[in-house]
Amino acid sequence: MAIGLSNHEVYPRVVRCGCPQAVSIVPVGEIAKFNDEWVYNIGIVPTECSEQTYIENERITDTVKVKPENGVITFTYTFDEEQEWALLLAPEIYPTSIRKYSVFSVFDDLYERTPYKGDLHAHSNASDGNEEGPIVAANYRKNGFDFFALTDHHKFQPSVDLINYYKDLPIDFKIFTGEEIHLKGYYIHTVNFGGKSSVNEHYNADPDARHEEIKRLSETLDVPNGINRLEYAYRKWIADEIHKRDGFAIIAHPFWINKDELHMRPKMVDFLLEREHYDAMEIVSGVSPHETNLQTAFYNDQRAKGRKIAIVGSSDCHGTDPALFFNNSKSIVFAKELEYSSICSAIKELYSVAVETRPNEEPRVYGPFRLVKYARFLIKNYFPMHDEMCFEEGRLMKEYIRGDKDAVRLLEIMQGRTKRLADKLLK
Repeated sequence: MAIGLSNHEVYPRVVRCGCPQAVSIVPVGEIAKFNDEWVYNIGIVPTECSEQTYIENERITDTVKVKPENGVITFTYTFDEEQEWALLLAPEIYPTSIRKYSVFSVFDDLYERTPYKGDLHAHSNASDGNEEGPIVAANYRKNGFDFFALTDHHKFQPSVDLINYYKDLPIDFKIFTGEEIHLKGYYIHTVNFGGKSSVNEHYNADPDARHEEIKRLSETLDVPNGINRLEYAYRKWIADEIHKRDGFAIIAHPFWINKDELHMRPKMVDFLLEREHYDAMEIVSGVSPHETNLQTAFYNDQRAKGRKIAIVGSSDCHGTDPALFFNNSKSIVFAKELEYSSICSAIKELYSVAVETRPNEEPRVYGPFRLVKYARFLIKNYFPMHDEMCFEEGRLMKEYIRGDKDAVRLLEIMQGRTKRLADKLLK
C-alpha cells in the first residue's frame, strides 16, 4: 500500500548551517509508521552549490543509513550551505520505493529570526474601505497574517480604536497604529506605520501655517534640476513628522497610475531614496501588474546602483469580503520578535520580502535572492500549517464581534499556538 507524503511530518523544516542537526521524519497515524526492523537509506541532495556527478543517470549524493525507533526516523547531518535540501528516503530492501522530503538550511542571522506575514497599508469604512475595523482585522487573521496596520485616509484614530477594541482579547495577532497621509491640496500619499500620533491631524489643525512652514523649508533645500522644490519639501516634511512620532515612513504605491499619470515621478522617488528620508518603499501594492512591474524594475535598478533599499509589500486593501486588493500583496518580515521595533528594524536591515499573490497564479516574491528562495520554501512548507491555525483564531475573532460568549475562552486555549508551531518547524 502506498503511503502519501501527507502522512509524515519533518521536524524541523529549517536547520542551522555548519553544525550537526537532528532531523526527524514523524508518521501521522499508525499506518504511516516506519518499520523498526528495516534499514533505511536517506540520500541528502543539495539543490544548489553542490558537486554532484552523474553516472548512468544516477545522482551521487551523501547517504545516511538509519533504523527507525518506534516508527520514527531520526538522523543527524551537517548542512553546510544555505539552500534547500531534498531528502530521498527508501528502505534498503525496496530501494526504488523513494519518498522525497525537504529541509532548508540557513546561516545564524536568519536562523535566529522568525518569518512573519504582514500588511502595513489597509483601510476600513472609516475612510473608503468596505468593512468596520474589527471585521478587517479578523479577516486578516483568518488569512494567515501575523500583523497589520489600519491606515485609513486622513485618519489616525480608527487604528487606535481598533487596537483598543481587541486589547483585552487573548490573540497572537498584532495590530499597529497607522494612517495614510494626504495633505490639503497636495496629492501625496504616504503611510505612517506605527506612529504614536497623527501627522494628518497636526497638518489639518492649521493647514495655512503648515503650508507656510513647508514653503520656508523648501527655500533652504538643495535640489537638482527636474525635482519640484515644494513637492520635495512636502515629502521631506511628512517623513520628518512621522519620525518625530516614532513612526515608520513608507513611500506608498509610487508608480500607481492615476488619471493616466504616475503618482510619483521616478526622479522624485530616486531622490528621496538617495537622501534616505523614508524607511521603506512599497514595491508591490494594490495596483495592476503593469504598475507592479514598474515598481519592481525600479527597485532592481536601485539595487544595481548599490543602494540599500528597504522594501515592503502592502495591499492597500479597501475590502476583505469581497476582496478589493486584499491579500494580493503582503510582506514577509524576518524579525526577532513580533513587536513593532523588531519588525521595523528587520525591514530597515533588509530582512523583508514583498509577495505578490494573484488569483490562480504562483506567488511572486521580490527582494534579496537569499530571502526570496527561503521565503518560497516557507510558502510551500511552513505557511500552510501556520495559516490553518490563524484561520481558527480569526474565525473566533469574528465570533467575538458577534457577541459569542465562548469566543474568549476558546481563544485563551489557542493562544501561543502559532509561536509553538514556529518553534517546532523552524528551530
